[in-house]
Amino acid sequence: MSPQYKMAAMSTAVNLGARLWAPYKELNNIVDSAILLKRPQTVHDLEMALRRHKPDFLSLLQNPAKNPTHRERVKNADKEGLAVEGQRMNQLLHSRLIEEALIISDLFNLNEIAAVELLLAGETQLPNFPGLTRGLVAVLLYQDGRSSLVNALKTLIQSREGKTWTLGLSEEVVAITTKFTDQLMDEGLTGKILGLLGTMDLTAEITKLQESRGLGNQRHRKQVFDMMKEIKQNLAGCLYWWSCGQTPLDKHNTMQLLAHLKKSKGRSADGTLEPSTLALLMAFLYCIDVSALELINESEDLSSKLPILGDAGFVPALHKEALAEHSWECRELKSIVQFAWAVTLRGLSQHAASQGLNEFLEEDEEVADHAISSNAFTALTELVISTPGFHKEELYLRRMHALVTDFIALMPLKVKELRNRGDETARIIMAHQQQGVEPPSSLPRHFEQLLLLMSELYCKDPLDLQLNLDYWFPMETQVSVPTAIDSFHRSPQRQASLFKFVRMAGDLLPPSLYIPYISMLVSLSSGQLAAHHCFNLLKSNAVNAGMQYSTVSWDHFFQSINQYYSNMRQETPVSGYQHLYWQKPHFRGITIQELEGLHCVLRLIKKVSQEDETARLTLCENQQYMPIVLMLGMCSCSIPASLKGAFFGALAAFARSSDVAVSLWQSLEVSQVLQTVKSTSEHSAGGIKADLDEVEARNEEFPMTLGFLELIDCLTDIPVPKALGAGYRPPGFDPYLEFIRDEVFLKFNARAYKNSAEKWEVAVAALNVLYKLLRSYDVASEDFSDEPVELQGGGMTFANKQPGHNVLVHMLSDGQMLTMVLYIIDEGTRLLDEYKDFPGKEDLEKACLLCLKLIQLTLEKEDQFLSLLRESGAALVVTPIERLLLSINLRTGKADHLVNVTKYVTYNGWIPEHSLTSVNILNLVAQTRGTSCELVQLMTASEDKMIALRHGFVELLEVDDLEDDRDLSKQIESGVTEGDIRNAARQNAIRLMLLTLVQPAPNLAHLLLGYELCKPVNTSVLQDPGVLGSCRTCLHSVLSILDRGLTVGSPPSCLYDAPRLAALAYELVHALCSDKDAWSPTLRYLRSANDFLYRQLQSLPARGERYLNHQSWLLKSVAIELKVTASNRQTSYVQRLVALLLDDAPVSLQKGIKADGIQDRDVMVYEADTTLFPITASRTGPSMTGGQQKRKILSLLDSISFRQEFPTPLQLEFFDQQNVEQVVSSCEQKNKVGVVYCDLKRLHRILQDELNQIQGSAVVGQRSLIVQEIQGILMHVVLRNELRESIYTKQQAFEAWRQVTEVILTGCSQDTLQRDVRQLVIFELLQALLNKVLDEESVTELTSPAAGVILVILANLRHSFLADQSDDVSVVSSSQYVSLLDDGEASAQTLATPSGSVGQRGGTLQVVLKGVIDCIMKTGGVYQRVRANLYGALLSYLRIAKRQEAVPLFEGSGRNSGLKMEVRPVRKKTQTDVEKLNKDNISVILSYGESLMEVISRDSCDGHDIGKMLAFAALDAIIATDKAGHWMSFLSKKGYIRHYIDSLLLDNDQLHSALSPVPEPLRALYLYESKMALLTRIAQTPTGAQMLLQCGVMATLAECSVFSMQPHQDYRVSQHSLGNVEYEPFVPSMLDRYRQILLPALKLSLAVLTSLGAHHKHAANQVLQFLVAHSEVVSNILRDVPPTLDLASLQELALTTAVVARSAVNDSPEDLLTQDPQAFEARSHVSRIQRQMLALLSRYSMTDSLKSQISLIEDMESVSGKDQRQQMTVAVLEVSANVLAYCRSIVSRSGVSAQFCRILFAPDLKAALVSEPHDLSGLHRARLPSLGVIVHQLHQCALNFLALFVGHKRQVGKLQALQELGPEELKEFLPEAVNDKLSTQQKQVLAKRRLLEIISSKTQQLRLYNYMIENCLFLLWRHLEFYLRFARPDDEGLSVYQHVVRKQHMRKLHELDEQSPGLPSAADDFESGDTYAQLGVTKQTLKQLNTDVHLCLNETLFTKIQEIEQCFARNRTHYGFLDALLRRIKRLVHLHTS
Repeated sequence: MSPQYKMAAMSTAVNLGARLWAPYKELNNIVDSAILLKRPQTVHDLEMALRRHKPDFLSLLQNPAKNPTHRERVKNADKEGLAVEGQRMNQLLHSRLIEEALIISDLFNLNEIAAVELLLAGETQLPNFPGLTRGLVAVLLYQDGRSSLVNALKTLIQSREGKTWTLGLSEEVVAITTKFTDQLMDEGLTGKILGLLGTMDLTAEITKLQESRGLGNQRHRKQVFDMMKEIKQNLAGCLYWWSCGQTPLDKHNTMQLLAHLKKSKGRSADGTLEPSTLALLMAFLYCIDVSALELINESEDLSSKLPILGDAGFVPALHKEALAEHSWECRELKSIVQFAWAVTLRGLSQHAASQGLNEFLEEDEEVADHAISSNAFTALTELVISTPGFHKEELYLRRMHALVTDFIALMPLKVKELRNRGDETARIIMAHQQQGVEPPSSLPRHFEQLLLLMSELYCKDPLDLQLNLDYWFPMETQVSVPTAIDSFHRSPQRQASLFKFVRMAGDLLPPSLYIPYISMLVSLSSGQLAAHHCFNLLKSNAVNAGMQYSTVSWDHFFQSINQYYSNMRQETPVSGYQHLYWQKPHFRGITIQELEGLHCVLRLIKKVSQEDETARLTLCENQQYMPIVLMLGMCSCSIPASLKGAFFGALAAFARSSDVAVSLWQSLEVSQVLQTVKSTSEHSAGGIKADLDEVEARNEEFPMTLGFLELIDCLTDIPVPKALGAGYRPPGFDPYLEFIRDEVFLKFNARAYKNSAEKWEVAVAALNVLYKLLRSYDVASEDFSDEPVELQGGGMTFANKQPGHNVLVHMLSDGQMLTMVLYIIDEGTRLLDEYKDFPGKEDLEKACLLCLKLIQLTLEKEDQFLSLLRESGAALVVTPIERLLLSINLRTGKADHLVNVTKYVTYNGWIPEHSLTSVNILNLVAQTRGTSCELVQLMTASEDKMIALRHGFVELLEVDDLEDDRDLSKQIESGVTEGDIRNAARQNAIRLMLLTLVQPAPNLAHLLLGYELCKPVNTSVLQDPGVLGSCRTCLHSVLSILDRGLTVGSPPSCLYDAPRLAALAYELVHALCSDKDAWSPTLRYLRSANDFLYRQLQSLPARGERYLNHQSWLLKSVAIELKVTASNRQTSYVQRLVALLLDDAPVSLQKGIKADGIQDRDVMVYEADTTLFPITASRTGPSMTGGQQKRKILSLLDSISFRQEFPTPLQLEFFDQQNVEQVVSSCEQKNKVGVVYCDLKRLHRILQDELNQIQGSAVVGQRSLIVQEIQGILMHVVLRNELRESIYTKQQAFEAWRQVTEVILTGCSQDTLQRDVRQLVIFELLQALLNKVLDEESVTELTSPAAGVILVILANLRHSFLADQSDDVSVVSSSQYVSLLDDGEASAQTLATPSGSVGQRGGTLQVVLKGVIDCIMKTGGVYQRVRANLYGALLSYLRIAKRQEAVPLFEGSGRNSGLKMEVRPVRKKTQTDVEKLNKDNISVILSYGESLMEVISRDSCDGHDIGKMLAFAALDAIIATDKAGHWMSFLSKKGYIRHYIDSLLLDNDQLHSALSPVPEPLRALYLYESKMALLTRIAQTPTGAQMLLQCGVMATLAECSVFSMQPHQDYRVSQHSLGNVEYEPFVPSMLDRYRQILLPALKLSLAVLTSLGAHHKHAANQVLQFLVAHSEVVSNILRDVPPTLDLASLQELALTTAVVARSAVNDSPEDLLTQDPQAFEARSHVSRIQRQMLALLSRYSMTDSLKSQISLIEDMESVSGKDQRQQMTVAVLEVSANVLAYCRSIVSRSGVSAQFCRILFAPDLKAALVSEPHDLSGLHRARLPSLGVIVHQLHQCALNFLALFVGHKRQVGKLQALQELGPEELKEFLPEAVNDKLSTQQKQVLAKRRLLEIISSKTQQLRLYNYMIENCLFLLWRHLEFYLRFARPDDEGLSVYQHVVRKQHMRKLHELDEQSPGLPSAADDFESGDTYAQLGVTKQTLKQLNTDVHLCLNETLFTKIQEIEQCFARNRTHYGFLDALLRRIKRLVHLHTS
């Protein structure tokens, strides 16, 4: 398609995605995914993309042509605008943008609209390119689009199945790509590519861009230039990859390629071929490669395999072109082509398929001669092999190897001819040299060139191909084993031919060929096996047939070195004549040729020794050679520095063996090559230091120093001998370290260099040693103390410290070494920021890396170093390096060292290891407090620098390298790749953000993630890149990584490509969501930007345990989001998330079929299996045919396996099992998250040391077996570490699932889920959890956390059922009336049962109960926390069957009808269901027999205190359900009840400490409360109460002294303070703690009395004993008069009065108490209690003043959440009711008639005639309370009752009409803190709850008022009857005898009364005087009584009481009780008063 047609076909509308960039980028991504990443889901996309982009491939890199019409439209776009795709209106463009678009159009010869698209795309991409303008970005996008298109084409061609490689793709993909590329080739792809390559001139294009201002800063220039080079290289690479594939290019395309090579100039600036030209040359060489003939069967079709044979004209045409005389642009290329063609012709002649080509094949020699004469070997060496990166291209190497080996093997005569010519040339040269004449330059040196070619070809082997092994044919009998790397065929015949060439080439070697031959041997010795063969060859060459030494043999080498040493060593003169006669001897000289030969020989020795340890040891142990002595001796001679460097390099090779290194250290020390011992000789000061300063520095070359540093580098591979130099100097390494540090490293920058690259080479060599010393150093306490040693000549000195210690000290000091390190880092950033190539750039990068690693190591070791330094007290001053890094940089005057370190992150594109180290340094520095904030200040000092650094982290995160998921052993074998380093760098970058995020703001994480730095972090507004000028931050990068490839049901691609990075990314998202500052803007952005969490949640669950970590972090983030949004009432969003998790049939995934018709793998169908819960038809949601999708929340739980495979136990033969376990345990340590890991390195070191200590010949043969056992131990420990990591991962995954589940159930509002759906979900969750927990193969570490979740779920289930039971309010008629106020039982009414009720779920609930009990039985007593949670779950379950308090309702309206209405509760069928459930529950519990009873009972006695409390609570709930008393009988039979009671005395001492001002832990208090609650529950049945009394519970309580420790109530202090001690709100005050102790005892007493009845004397006796034992406490409570009403005091008083009222009225003290002195004391206590009780009657009468006091109390809620005023009112009424009941009991039980009953009140009614009686303040000892108190109480109760009854009725009416109440009416019942955002339904729920509380309180008050009215009427009747009928005034004068008779008669009546009271009568309470006189009964009193009766007891009062009787009392008490009393009172008033 032509460019004009292409643009015409384009729409004139502007595509904002830039059609020249975005589509090509997408195409390249699709191709990479389908071919390189092999993702099957992208195959369809690949096919569609290729079909869509085929025109782009056909018109490869042809821009849309300019168009005058489009140009005019663009020019007018500022006025008329341009149409934009997807927008209705034209978009106006700025004039500046139009100008830039026209410039780009002219610059690239591009259509104007396409230029506009590029600019607009550049503008949108500006956040990704900080510091650039949109025009510069458009240039990058233009080149990036072209590069993407060409790269996609190259990848498609590589996907073709080839003879050389395969990508392992599916047949479908291969068929698609092969067909597509064949079509492109048929359309002339080769011509298009060659045409583009011919027109590409990078220099001209760069110049053009420069002139048009299309280039920005240095980084932009490099990016553009690199892209252009990449495009050119990939274009050539397309032809290259095609040619070396399955089918090379055909004749036409090959001839086109050859024609292009003719015109190619080809050379780059360094004289080698350009990479693109080299690729084309290699493509041509593969096109004529016929080596495949050896592998192809004769029956196969050669035409399809080799076009050179398939086309008859192929060979003639190529032959003609190869021999053509016309000139080539590059003659060297012609010679290479001719040489390759000659080899091809010879190869064809060896095969039968070449028949018919003989006339051409016979000319192979001629072609070869032409090529060789044109210096083809030199051309190959200089143009091809010397090309940078050549040795890193495997196919390049293999093709050149095949070319050379084919020439040697197939043309041996030609090779021999070349050798003969070489010998002849050598003789001519030798003759000229003897005559002193320069040899002619035209002499042929082709054999020498061949040897040099081979030397260069095999000198490097970075890919470890070992191609040089083809030249070695083993001379031993064994056959060499080919390496697995060499997958190509290696013919033995060819090997023999090549080996013969190597051997024969060294025979009778002339001097001119000596150096080339040795150089070839050096190259051929690469690799261990090749070096061994070379060693054997040189060893066999020692003596030839003529008994002459060969010049190429080890003997000759070392004999020559020995001769040189003998001739050149210098003898030191006698010291006495040194100053007179010593002089430097004359230099005996080494010729230049000898010097070069020595260099080559030393290189060969070094190479063989490096590669082969056997050769190395053999040479060193040979006494004839003595290489170490000779070489060190030569280094001490006066020889050139370069030769010394070579000797040092050879010694470094020998030092690779530890045995040799030890002896070499001593030899080096003795030789004094580096002077370590001070000498008194004037002339002895020399050595390497002098040579460095005087020779090398003057020559500006430093080969000797480099060689010596290499030697030291190898020697330090083993620990330096501690005794090095002992006897002559302080032993140690210090002299060498000082030389390296002070003389080499610190001065390298100050010296001049002839070769500027050597400067950084010296720095790298020195830094290598320093880094190694520091890396191998383990900080030890011995290094901080001096070790004295003796010198040989006498005296003492101190041994040197470890070299690593000295390096660390210098790194922690602000000295020259650290300054130089920081200088190199600074200089590196300066040079690297220029983005230019310069000599020594690689060494500079290495030096910078080593400096960074030095800083990293220092940071890692400094904590331990500083700690030991402080402990030792050594006089050493150091500074933490993080502080030194914050010091001022002398070069810039700023504290920018850390900024310089951070800048290396921006170079991640080409030096990733620097970035990794830089990030590691930042991680270590950030661990220091405060450093992160300082770093932020430094980085934000410059806006541009801050943006650049942050973008460096962005680029670091967005690399596309895949993580290596291979085994660790395989990774170690293959080494660490750049991709591994980049992945580690970006992982550590996220760890850096996680580390600094928790530090004070602003921190480094906030800077990198784009949060506010100058304002509070929570005010940040996160935006997408480019929005409102927002830059791209690390947060955007992390989210884009997690979004890439994300679809519904398919997780993001990073989970498979980079799982470790993905886990860290999810962790970072969670950390941001949970951060106290950043959570709000983060969640807001995640919610608004692409709906991140919802989309991520859609892809869950992840398949596979390795992805559980990712799932856990994501779920934790979702839990936070749910909680936050639910709290903020974002209902729709919450419902959306909850629906995704809980829906079992989402509409979008109905039947698990996606929109494209593909089955969704996340759909899980319920299958028939054995489950805990039957699947009923009650499941909600749309039905699904053929199965139902599992809820996502259940699928997430299923993804967590509770099973775990454990490694098999160790089976050891040589090591002791127990000792090994101890060693492994000693190596264990916890990581940051608390997982215990074993340090493998440390363990391996210990085991290796143990192996090294094994001695003796007996174990030598077993050493390999011991090594294998060590490997087995290490592998077992690896499996153990993996086991712990797996368990921890599963625990975290379950924890995340738990958080989500609990937030859904507890944090979300009730309207989020319907109640029946909620219950169903809860049952399904319980089913899944219990199945996992009860699985026999589940491990405890995973099942233990499930107990807490079961507890929460069951608590929610209970709340769900409780809400269901109290959901509705109904009205029933009076005929259906059942009283609520007395909690009476009645038959339930048949009402509709709501969905999900207890009745419908009964069967499932029983299974839940069985599951919980099974879990309790399965869990051992060791797991106390699990047991506690399970007991809590059991309690929650049992409370489901608890009857809910009914709601009293009315019918009718109006006051009159209200008097006829009746109060009744709602009685639903649920009450019957609850009873049935209770019955079923206890049946299930009893089915477990005594085993369950024993477990719970034992837990209540032993274990953790919380477990005891919950066990007590469980027993309480079970006993409450067990109506038959089986559990109570078990507790009694087994002695548990007696144990509980006896333990109360043990608790007494602990409770004492709980009452101290500073309390001990309150566990004993809470445990006591639980125990008393259980005893109270037992006491609530008569049988249980009898058991408790038999066990002496009341006597035990009477013995407890803690009840007598009542603290003084100081009403002036606050509730939570006492004295000077302040209490936290959660710690009760001392008085509250005391009440927590006392009230349970009172409740227990009351329960015993209530259960056994008022007539049980034994119970009353024991309770009375308890009261008497603590009478002071009881008295204090009764007489305490707080200035203000206090709820806690009132409740305490109410309970105390209730116990007194029921216990103190059953018998006389004479019968209850023995007649001993203690009895009189007890009587006094009882008497005092009685008086105090009577005093309470008037004090707590519900008068108007008391009600006003209550109303003035602050409106607040108590701890229980109820209204405090209402509670106080109830408490006051209870006190009054208890006192009245006490009085009524005394009166009623003292006699059968008023004549003989006890009189408690005086005949005075004045108190009833006033509103506030004056005698209510107390009771005088000599006076009785007046009867007016009772009448006044009666009046108040009647009034209050009727008023309260009306209010009660009104509230019930509002409850019934709750749905109709308006907002203002609802507001009356809502708390003040209620949010206005609540919905009406939620407000109605709160209002209903409040109304129910009010109604319940009013109901209780009505009941109390009625009870008080009944008691008041009875007391009034008895007293009026006595005073009006039987009383005799005291002034009438009764005789003494009559008085005594009366008292005796009353006593006799008392004795006959079985229900006699337990307290003395009123008369007995006074010690002297007459009874009536005490009562004040006089005539005047009785007369006044007769008068006042009519005033107090009027018809108004009687009418009110009758109303109460009619509306309330009649249906709850004995019929006519109030009526009867009223009739009797009226009759008394009428008949006995005047």
